[in-house]
Amino acid sequence: MPNRYPSAPQRHAMPGARDVLAQLIQPTLHPQRWSLEGAQSGGMYRAIHLSAGRARLDHTEGQLQLRAPDVAWLPTGSARSLHVEAGSTGVIVGVSDPLVAAAIGDQADSRALRQISARLCSFTDFETTYRDELVRALLAIEAEAQSGVGGSWHYLSAHLTIVLVMLWRMAGRSAPQAPAHDPHAERLQRFRHLVEAQFRQHWPVAQYAAELGLSADRLHDLCVRHVDRAPITLIHQRLVREGCLLLSGSDLSIERLSADLGFASASHFSRFFKRWLGTGPKAWRQQSRSLAVAGMPSEPTSYADWP
Repeated sequence: MPNRYPSAPQRHAMPGARDVLAQLIQPTLHPQRWSLEGAQSGGMYRAIHLSAGRARLDHTEGQLQLRAPDVAWLPTGSARSLHVEAGSTGVIVGVSDPLVAAAIGDQADSRALRQISARLCSFTDFETTYRDELVRALLAIEAEAQSGVGGSWHYLSAHLTIVLVMLWRMAGRSAPQAPAHDPHAERLQRFRHLVEAQFRQHWPVAQYAAELGLSADRLHDLCVRHVDRAPITLIHQRLVREGCLLLSGSDLSIERLSADLGFASASHFSRFFKRWLGTGPKAWRQQSRSLAVAGMPSEPTSYADWP
């Protein structure tokens, strides 16, 4: 029987905003299997460390055999399942797009961290110091995921930054070279991460463009050409997705939820939500819960199709 992840801490203490799913791999007398996809967790990035034993990782590109003390990182939506041999130990951490965006930030090293976060990586031969730092950070994330105490968002993003930096350093020694730099993909990744950080602030497109050093028209052309959606569409879809997550995963009032998403009033949010999904938030919540009882997902997809 597959193990199930425990409840995750909620960003800004808002139930339903699923940012971390974490699980220690405990030794057992029989093989274990974890599903790493599904309505609630399939769009997450994954970090896996095997401290003892062997495992097989199924992903969108095939299979990966792991043996202690291997480390693996999978970009959003690529993990499928983990099959662990009896007696194995380790840790599995899943993190959301917003948390990765916060961990990467927009500093001098951000480009390298964005590149490593978007790649499927596995490491067997690496500096012990890097491994020890990475494992400590993963275990800190796992422990925080179980506690859910105040300040979790900053604590989690800080430790995830350490994970990404250690992956970057390990990749410099043992991983294949990164693909050639694509300035268009780089700008779109920066825009994606800015959206993740600022969508609650309702920035206008011109403000995003200025932050990226582009004109609003140039940003529009870039998004339409490479993602087939206008920037304002991508921003609004992110707001809709977060609204769906909060509606389906919490009992927050529409007024409280609207305020958390940066809307001036509940009626403003309700009109916005209905314009996108064709039904109001209260009706959508009821429909979502009915679908959940039937085992059917109701949430919009993640931004896995961004470059």
